[in-house]
Amino acid sequence: MITLRAALLTAVMLSTTAAGMASPATADATGSTSTASSATTDAAGSTSAASSATTDAAGSTSAASSATTDAAGSTSAASSATAASAAARDNAACTSPNDFDGDGVDDVAVGDPFADDDKGAVHVISGQKVVPVPVPGLAAGDGFGWSVRLAKVNADACADLVVGAPFTDVRGSEDAGAAYVVYGGGAAPPRQFTAPEPQRDAHFGWSVAGKGDLVAIGAPYEDEARLADTGAVYVAKGEGRPRRISQESQEVPGNGEVGDQFGWALAFGAGNQLIVGVPYENDDGAGRQVGTGKIDSGSVVVLADALAPELSGVKLDSPTDADGDRYGYAVAYADGAGLAVSAPGPGYVQLLNPKLAPVRTVRQGGKQAFGFSLAASADGRLAVGAPYGGGVRVLSFRNPADERVLPAADDLAGYAVAFSGNKLYVGRPDAAPYGKVAVTGRNAEEPQDVQPAKGADFGMSLGG
Repeated sequence: MITLRAALLTAVMLSTTAAGMASPATADATGSTSTASSATTDAAGSTSAASSATTDAAGSTSAASSATTDAAGSTSAASSATAASAAARDNAACTSPNDFDGDGVDDVAVGDPFADDDKGAVHVISGQKVVPVPVPGLAAGDGFGWSVRLAKVNADACADLVVGAPFTDVRGSEDAGAAYVVYGGGAAPPRQFTAPEPQRDAHFGWSVAGKGDLVAIGAPYEDEARLADTGAVYVAKGEGRPRRISQESQEVPGNGEVGDQFGWALAFGAGNQLIVGVPYENDDGAGRQVGTGKIDSGSVVVLADALAPELSGVKLDSPTDADGDRYGYAVAYADGAGLAVSAPGPGYVQLLNPKLAPVRTVRQGGKQAFGFSLAASADGRLAVGAPYGGGVRVLSFRNPADERVLPAADDLAGYAVAFSGNKLYVGRPDAAPYGKVAVTGRNAEEPQDVQPAKGADFGMSLGG
């Protein structure tokens, strides 16, 4: 019996075969395969519906235990939340942009989506502390913590957490997916977001991005107009109503096609610019085709302003135009420095300036999945993860000679990377006993490992 943990790890792992990268299919130990979007059984072989409170588009609630909202923006916050929020804000001493818990220290969020019977878990690393972040109502198989980011969703001084749980069952739709906002400083109960029309296997919450009070949530397996797994992204400002965007949206560059997985990776750029990775798109020329052209060459769509009444943008195709590049598998942006886009199949990262003109391409051979993860710092550094034996390289957008290589390890070091304050965080989800995160200061010689008291694959996702 294939477990959720095995299925999901295989779904995003890059193979070390000549192909360079696994497709979105999953395989069990006997070699049989199943699609990643349907691999949702727990270790006992049964699936369970999400038990957290949700609110549908009509505003009716299915539970009263927590304040939740769907992508249509309706909420069920308890009337006492306002008083609790005010008290929490008075007591919290959040003094830095990435301070979630009010201790005056920059924090980073760590996801462990297979913890606690695949319910998932999220911790915050604050200094040397590893603090669990409780969220009520999670169910076995939800995968809470699959994706994590810090943002400033409400107006107080504390950073908030945006967390994806893309295997949550929603109103009878298996693995439709959900995302949560967990308010820093205990300002209010966590809120759950779902798509207004949940789809089976859409995996809403697969990816998340945050910048100030802008939040984006990816649903790369969402179908549209009989186009399976074409993908969509939902964008919200603060606590406002999310907006759905796909390649079928008017004036969005490109054509939605079967299996594109628009929204696999997300980042915000300058202003309200939204960067969307579409790594499974085929470069097949104008119009809509399926299964032709350069298969899974990949692309990136850059929307000039994700909140504009009329969308506009550009589409960046794989610079090599090769089968299996998966260009757009990971994306990262540093204000004033530019955009980084990875193609971990062949193992390269393309750097572009803020005007999206190519600057240089950085390569690393050895089938190590170079570019599996990316993170950009505020001062123009770029961390590139190569978790299959390649470690992490820290580059500079501006100075090609400025480079640092962190030690490789056999515990998937670099599966996730993040910057927070002046520190770099590197996920090592296969490190015994429950996964670890290596923390490296800007001038530190050796990384320091932190780990939770319990877990499964701590460090599988990171968000600063």
